[in-house]
Amino acid sequence: MPYKQNQNYKGVVVFGAPGTGKTTIAKVLLAEIKNGKYVEASDVVINPAMFFKSKLPLKEVEFIALITRIYGKSFGGKIPREDARNFFTYLKNKYSSAVIAKALTRIHNKKLRNKFLIVAGIRGYKNSVYFKNNGYLVIYLKTPDGHSTNRLAKRESFSKKSAERERDIEERIFSTNKVEKVAHLSFDTAGVSKREIVSQVKALIHNRECKRCVNSSVNFSSNINKSGLCDTCEKYEANFSKKQLEKERKLLLSLKGTGKNKYDAMVGISGGKDSTATLYEVKRMGFTPLAFSLNTGYYPKHIFKRARAVAKELGVDYVEIDVRKYIRPVDRLSFKKTAELYGKKDSQELREEFRRWYTEGRRHYSIKCEHTIPFIRTCQLCRRIIVRAYFGEALKRDISAVIIGINEWAGLSQDAESKKFVFSAIRKLQPLKNKPSVHVVHLPFLFQRKIKDTNKILKRLGWKIPKGEALIESNSNSCLFARAAENRARRLLGFHPDTTRLAREVTVGFISKEQARKALAKIHNSKDSVRAVLERAKVI
Repeated sequence: MPYKQNQNYKGVVVFGAPGTGKTTIAKVLLAEIKNGKYVEASDVVINPAMFFKSKLPLKEVEFIALITRIYGKSFGGKIPREDARNFFTYLKNKYSSAVIAKALTRIHNKKLRNKFLIVAGIRGYKNSVYFKNNGYLVIYLKTPDGHSTNRLAKRESFSKKSAERERDIEERIFSTNKVEKVAHLSFDTAGVSKREIVSQVKALIHNRECKRCVNSSVNFSSNINKSGLCDTCEKYEANFSKKQLEKERKLLLSLKGTGKNKYDAMVGISGGKDSTATLYEVKRMGFTPLAFSLNTGYYPKHIFKRARAVAKELGVDYVEIDVRKYIRPVDRLSFKKTAELYGKKDSQELREEFRRWYTEGRRHYSIKCEHTIPFIRTCQLCRRIIVRAYFGEALKRDISAVIIGINEWAGLSQDAESKKFVFSAIRKLQPLKNKPSVHVVHLPFLFQRKIKDTNKILKRLGWKIPKGEALIESNSNSCLFARAAENRARRLLGFHPDTTRLAREVTVGFISKEQARKALAKIHNSKDSVRAVLERAKVI
C-alpha cells in the first residue's frame, strides 16, 4: 500500500503536565493559524457543568447536548485547580473518561463548524485518544520535572513542595504521561522554542505541497511560499540561466584530451539508467573515459557486476575502487552514531530526536565538516567519502574531469554583487592549493536532459530495466545503507527521506511530479538493521 503523506486535521489539542506551557503554545498557535478558535476546556465544559451539578442528566449523550446548548454563556469566574480536578473526576465516573473530548467535538460540530479548533486546559489519556481518533492533531508538551515545578510554583504562587505534589496528583488522576504514546507530536518545551513548535504544527495541519515539485510543508525544513512554490523551486524559476550552462559546456569540452595518460575523464557508473546513458554520451563526445564504481562496502554486489558489463558493452575500461580508505575518524564516529540512533526503540522522544537531527544534518552538508553527528539522510554522510574519493582518484590518474549521471545541479551559489542564485552543472574541487583542480560534472543537467532523452539512449543500447526494479527509484534501490534506514526514517519523520533529492529532479524537469510520487510510494524492505549493514561493510 502506498505511503500516505497527506493529513488533514479538524483542530489541534494541546496536552501536558502542569507548567509545560500548554496555554502559551495554544495562544501562539491561535495567532498563527487562520480561522482558529481558542477553547479552554475548563471554561467551556467544567465551569458550566459545575453550575448545573445538581441538575446534570443521567445519560452522557444528554449531558453533551446540554453543554453544547449553553455554549457561549458565562458561568462565573475561574475555578480553583483542586475543585476543577475533583469535578473532572466526578464527570469521568458519572459518564466516561472521554466525556470532555466528546463534549468539545460536539460543540465544534454544532457551534464552530467553520473554525479550526485549538484546545488547551484539557487532561486525560482517554480524551487524547478520542480526539486523535476523531481527526484532531494531538500535541504533548513535557519538560524536566524541575522546570515544570518551578513554572507551576511561580504561576500559582505555590511552594516548590506544593507544586511537586500538584504534579504528582494530576499524573495519578489523568495519566498524562501516557498521552505521549498516542500524540502526533511531542515537544520538550525546555529545549524547543515556541517558533519551532509552531512551525512543525503548521507544517502538519496546512500540509501544502509545492505546485512544481514534491516538497511539502510536512517536511518542516521546506517552506511553501505565497507563490505556491517551495524555496528551491522559487529560486530555480527566478534564477536559472542557460547561459551559465553554455559556459560550462565549453569548459567541459576544453577538458577533452587533457589527460596526461590514457584517460581524459572518469565516468561513475552503476549500470543503472542514468550512468549507462552518461557513459554512452561521454564516449560519443570524443572523450577517452575510464568507467569506475566506488565500493563503500554497503552497495549491493550486483551493482559492480552490472557496471562492468555495461562498460564492456560500450568498449570502455572499467575499475572498481574501494573508497573506505577515504573515511576519516570523524566519519567513522558519525557512522557509529547513526547506527546507534537507528537502533533505538520507537517512541515520541525518538521521533523528536529524528526530526532534530534531520534539521541539524542540513547544517553539516560540507565534506570539510569535522563534526560527528548521526545523519538521518544516509546520503549526506556517504557524500563525505564519495566526493573526497572523486578528487583523490582523479588526481592519482592525472584526470581533471569526473563525470556522473546526476540529473540535478552540482552547485548552488549566490553572486555577491547581484545577489542572484547561480545553478551550476560543474563543481570545481581544489582542496589543496598546490594540487590541480578536479571538475565534477553532472552531465544530464549540463545538457538539460529529460527522462525521455535517457530512454531513447537506453533503447538504442538495448538496456533493460532490471527485474524487480522500476525506471525511477529512491536511493535505497542501489544502497543497502539507505535501504536499512528508509522505512524507519519515513515513519518517524512523517515523509520519505529521499523526497528532497527526487524533488530536485522534478524541479529541473528531468522527471514529472507523478513519477517522483510513485518512486517515493514504493516500499523497500530490509532484513538488516543499519548497524548490521555498516558492520558487514566494515565501516564501523
